[in-house]
Amino acid sequence: MDDQLLTFITVVEKKSFSQAARELHLTQPAVTTQIQNLEKYYGVRLLHRDYKFVELTPAGRVLYEYAKQILALYEQAQAEMRKLGGLIRGRLNVGATYTIAEFILPHLVGLFKKEFPEIKITLYMGNKEEVCRYLAEGRCDVVLVAGDCQNRHIACEKFLTDSLVLVVPSHHPWVKRGVVFPSELYQEGFILREPGSSCRELWERALKKVGLDPSHLKVVMELNSHEAIKRCVELNFGVAVLSEWVVVKEVNLGLLGKVYVEGLSLVRNINLVYPKGKLSPLTQEFLKFCRRNKEELLKKLEQPWGSPRVVLSEETLPALA
Repeated sequence: MDDQLLTFITVVEKKSFSQAARELHLTQPAVTTQIQNLEKYYGVRLLHRDYKFVELTPAGRVLYEYAKQILALYEQAQAEMRKLGGLIRGRLNVGATYTIAEFILPHLVGLFKKEFPEIKITLYMGNKEEVCRYLAEGRCDVVLVAGDCQNRHIACEKFLTDSLVLVVPSHHPWVKRGVVFPSELYQEGFILREPGSSCRELWERALKKVGLDPSHLKVVMELNSHEAIKRCVELNFGVAVLSEWVVVKEVNLGLLGKVYVEGLSLVRNINLVYPKGKLSPLTQEFLKFCRRNKEELLKKLEQPWGSPRVVLSEETLPALA
């Protein structure tokens, strides 16, 4: 029954018997047989299916919710037994928005795996709306998002603080100044994240608060890739607005410069988001780990290569010779 419920959940989430078969490493006839056995056992039709799509029946919707809870309880019981045996094992599903998934989560997961090597981690990446939906659907145990979440069913715990900065070519005159006034922003062409991204939304809200109209900025490009934006700035196609974490490496290597805007509030929280109520032992362990390793994580984020950057000057060159 456990295998049949897992197959049923996978078919529902993939909306396809063939995709579910690939996911579970089964043949399509085996998947079909398991669903038929479930329908025979309960005496009801669980899925409407034709050659194009799979859709839940009313009975299927009820079983889907129970099936997720049943499998979650199995995993929780398994984790509890392993914990009592002195070894924490199992699978943890973690979701994150794009900036966090690309630039913060790899460091965090690396630290976590050192302490808990037996835990398998599956990562889910998407925008804020998508990863919060994964959490609500039970596909993720915990998610990390930029900005607050307003939902009575979830807890939103502050973890880190992130700041947006102006990113400019390393030779740009603003680099020496370090700070510019909001009115100077109209002078430059901007390469921005796509509309709807949390970075773009924070930037535009901050401009409006100081009386600037975001639509009056000269936007030369809109891209949904951090790497593409950084490369375009490096090639002097314009300036950009990105998270400080995104440009740590390039700023340390002198490839890009970062500049702050006077009077503009561009700070946001990076939050740990998880369901309210009883959490699985793995989720609890991960949250406790995040809380006690925050400072070590910050050090890794600031020094992405694991060692301090060496700056050569006229004083150090004779010593090296």
